[in-house]
Amino acid sequence: VYRNIQKVIQFLVAGNIAEILILFIAVCIGLPEMPIEAVHILLINLATDSLPAVALGVDPASKNIMKHPPVKSGTLFERGMVTRIIVHGLFISAAAWAAYLLGTFVFADPTLSHDVIHTRAMTMTFIVLSVSQLAHALNQRSNTDSVFKRGQGHNPYLFGAMAVSLAIVLLVALVPPLQGFFKLTDLTWQEWLVSIALSLFPLLAVEVYKLVGRIAARRKRRAQVRARLAA
Repeated sequence: VYRNIQKVIQFLVAGNIAEILILFIAVCIGLPEMPIEAVHILLINLATDSLPAVALGVDPASKNIMKHPPVKSGTLFERGMVTRIIVHGLFISAAAWAAYLLGTFVFADPTLSHDVIHTRAMTMTFIVLSVSQLAHALNQRSNTDSVFKRGQGHNPYLFGAMAVSLAIVLLVALVPPLQGFFKLTDLTWQEWLVSIALSLFPLLAVEVYKLVGRIAARRKRRAQVRARLAA
């Protein structure tokens, strides 16, 4: 239960940090228009964050749970957790910013008005921010093991929640009446391809982060063994 509460906190707070960073950076550099609007953040928090978060709360225990060091009572923020939250939030924010900048400067059609270009860039940002957070839910199942490693236990609730949340994102991004309400628009297949690729970036970046952590931990254990043998 304790570990699952940590998973939920990491998942939600990392996503919130990403959303805050997007708006904060936009304000700091003086953008006249935000890369994402409040209604998008509300939808992401209600539809695409809450369902996977609930599913993570019933995630089965990792087979390596007994290898984790004991934690201090009275706190959910063990050593390294705050760092993980910040790093994961930075990865998601970077992907969303990349989507907005590419939509604004690379995919911008000079024959279109500024408002149309901005709306397309904002649509890319919304898709990347929402889908990347869904994929990021997989990262939360373990702080050390790869999401591609077998033996983590099956959680049908998580995959079901991700499927429902993804369906909501696609409906909002593709159905014209919903597009108009949420101030989104149609994208070209190239923009969709880039958006999907950027949505997977945080998942893969966290995988590299975990790999570096595993290598560092392995070297630390070897150094400790050598130190004990030399004593």
